[in-house]
Amino acid sequence: MKKQSLVALATLLTSGVFAQQEPIQFTAKGIVALSDADMSASALADGNLYKSKTNRDVLTVIKFPLDRSGQNMVTAPISNSSALYDKAAVVTPNGRFAFVLEGRGPLGDSVSTLKDGVKGLPAAARMFIVDLAPAKPSAKVVSVGNLPTAITINPQGNTLAVASGDAGKEMRLVEIDNTGTPKRVITAPSPVPNARITDLVWSPAGDFIAYVIEDTQEVGLMKYSLDAAKKPNIIPHGKPIKVGGLPATGRFSPDGKFFIVSDIKKSANAQGAGKGELFVVQFSTEDTPGEHKVVSQLAAGESGEALTISPDGSMVIVANAGQSYQPFGNAGAGKSSLSVYALDKEGKLNLANEYPFEGIMPQSIEFDKSGNAIAVAVSEYLDYGDRTGAIEFWKVTKGDKPSLKKMAGKISVPRGCHTVRVY
Repeated sequence: MKKQSLVALATLLTSGVFAQQEPIQFTAKGIVALSDADMSASALADGNLYKSKTNRDVLTVIKFPLDRSGQNMVTAPISNSSALYDKAAVVTPNGRFAFVLEGRGPLGDSVSTLKDGVKGLPAAARMFIVDLAPAKPSAKVVSVGNLPTAITINPQGNTLAVASGDAGKEMRLVEIDNTGTPKRVITAPSPVPNARITDLVWSPAGDFIAYVIEDTQEVGLMKYSLDAAKKPNIIPHGKPIKVGGLPATGRFSPDGKFFIVSDIKKSANAQGAGKGELFVVQFSTEDTPGEHKVVSQLAAGESGEALTISPDGSMVIVANAGQSYQPFGNAGAGKSSLSVYALDKEGKLNLANEYPFEGIMPQSIEFDKSGNAIAVAVSEYLDYGDRTGAIEFWKVTKGDKPSLKKMAGKISVPRGCHTVRVY
């Protein structure tokens, strides 16, 4: 080949004309995903599990950069439940340990139908402590109270807060050592007497924990501190406030100034759940708390339980399940969407764009470390045979009107994927 041709070819390659990008660009050390594999998403609507003897709940660990051979992906048989949406797991900031709430127990192989919806699933009280460092993740099991509903971890990575159904002990603070083992457990009652906590979120500074209670349609704040003996204390801070009809998931903005809550209005097994809402709450964090307040609210998509906030705090993205979990013959089956909102410094949300996509019951969504991409957990698709779930990826373009573009690649995982955690 002549020298001129070689130079021309090099120019084409470096200019990007022939240059190729990987089908997934995502800045992270890894992703932990949970799959509730023994129940189809449509079981919430018609009770049919469509399970086989090979369907088993799993935790999947994906490490970056990706490898087409699959050598960077491993699984562990960890029982989990999609009934907890994406509230079932946390990962330590260093990516060493995952803590997974079982939530609801597994169904026997002979069971083919689900009666009474989520209430028909066996009760559970276990938390799995998963060591992600070995080539094959290993797990220890501890009890965290009957029917645990949510878990969060402090920014330091040494204390968990767990919500459960134990009367008078609805809150558990679990201090962990550097092996992930609990070294002390402190219990406390629900901040709203006799009410079940359905979501817990530690503040970015680590001094408060926000809570969500579906039954009373409230959100509120608890103050976390250590006494002179380094014993943790947690007390209600101010009075909770009402937010909508069925508040589901809450997330703090990175600066801790706002708490964004999704209100799905009706549960996922309701026919025609309708539009939801987003509430932006500003908590009073003074030593003597004033009133917490809603600074803005905005109509949202249908069954938009899962949300994430960009690392710079400028946008909120919500995954809308719609009626995607309905039986395959339903007109809305398999159709979901993502809604992208701009969030300004006063806490006002503005809808920038909406993106329909094919996928059933997206229940978890997270930004990568750069804020330039998101990962979305998809339970399954309108597929037959040995169905799978997936983690799908979208490129994020920032600005006054932020936008998304779906990446060509996805990561297939066992069906029932309902939680992703990026580390």
